[in-house]
Amino acid sequence: MKILTNIRFLKVAGIAQTLLSFADFIQKDKTAKNIQFIGVNVENSIKNGEQVLISKSREKNFRLVSISMLLPDIKEIVERSANIKDVENAYGPLIETYLSIILKEKPDLVLLNGTYYLPWCLYLAAKRAGVKTAVHYHGCLTKETEHFAEHQRMVFREMEKMFFSNDNRYIFPSQMAKDTVVGEVFKNEIKHFRILPNPIPLHFFDIIKKKRKSRRIGSVGRWTYVKNPHFIEKLALYNARQIKNFTIHIITDIGAIARLPLRILDVVKLTKPMDNHKLPDFYSKMDLIICPSHFETYGNVAQEAVASGTPALITPTMGVAETFRHFGLDRWIIDFSSPARVAKAMENALSETITPALRMEMRQEMNPQRIHSLLLDYIKYN
Repeated sequence: MKILTNIRFLKVAGIAQTLLSFADFIQKDKTAKNIQFIGVNVENSIKNGEQVLISKSREKNFRLVSISMLLPDIKEIVERSANIKDVENAYGPLIETYLSIILKEKPDLVLLNGTYYLPWCLYLAAKRAGVKTAVHYHGCLTKETEHFAEHQRMVFREMEKMFFSNDNRYIFPSQMAKDTVVGEVFKNEIKHFRILPNPIPLHFFDIIKKKRKSRRIGSVGRWTYVKNPHFIEKLALYNARQIKNFTIHIITDIGAIARLPLRILDVVKLTKPMDNHKLPDFYSKMDLIICPSHFETYGNVAQEAVASGTPALITPTMGVAETFRHFGLDRWIIDFSSPARVAKAMENALSETITPALRMEMRQEMNPQRIHSLLLDYIKYN
């Protein structure tokens, strides 16, 4: 079986890390030896004034196809488009490029990771080619753009709605993600779906957590509305006023520095994105991780922190809350409505330790081989 998918190489992005983990599984696991996996990576750049298409083999059953082309800015296109058809026309060259790759490679299935404009363009190309598609949900475009202007929200909603088809297979990382997409996006029931939580890479379990007397609070994620970064700002100022003696460490896109109020820079420490294999060390040096997101279909950071031996506080509007409940961590699912309320929950969580037994249980149930095997079994013959 030949599977073609969109792929990206980013240091801080749950979708990229989960997909790269799946690609690694395809290359190494014996059960995937009859699978040919083709990753299509689009670089928004131009070389020598023309589109560049590079095909490079990495392993016998995994091949990377890289496209280098100048892409219009999606937000600018949406803002000046009257409807979704205008957006489709603006990305016509990319859709045609995807189509030519599909026709050349002749995949049995196109696996779409996410519903943003790149997988959307690949989806349109797959439909034109008459190739079966499976949609692996990572984030919900409708929720992530709900703070945009009405016209922009409308166009992005239409983009995501186009992923609805009774012929599609869907993979959701949580029941909450599935319910949100069905109820708020498609507004139609779907026939074929599987709920599979995101796996935890094994290197997060290998770190040895050392006891510390510090009060280091960590946060990891993009500085975007859906991640609720403004709560981090409020908590930092509350911490400074109340002399709570927390130190707040944030890993985020470095451009966030320019968007932060100057008074915040004195009470938080910002670190640029790092390789996923370096995150366990960061988590283990923190005494607590906080995830104040307004909404996430899942939320890898929280479970990675716990796997590394560090407690994490999360909102109930994150899919990973289902995993926390499964492992008896309900008490760490809290209301982030006020810094004072969260500070109290932080004090309670700081007094707790994560047992080796819990980490072992999570390692067994959330390991990549198990979850990727279930994913492959679901999409392989459908």
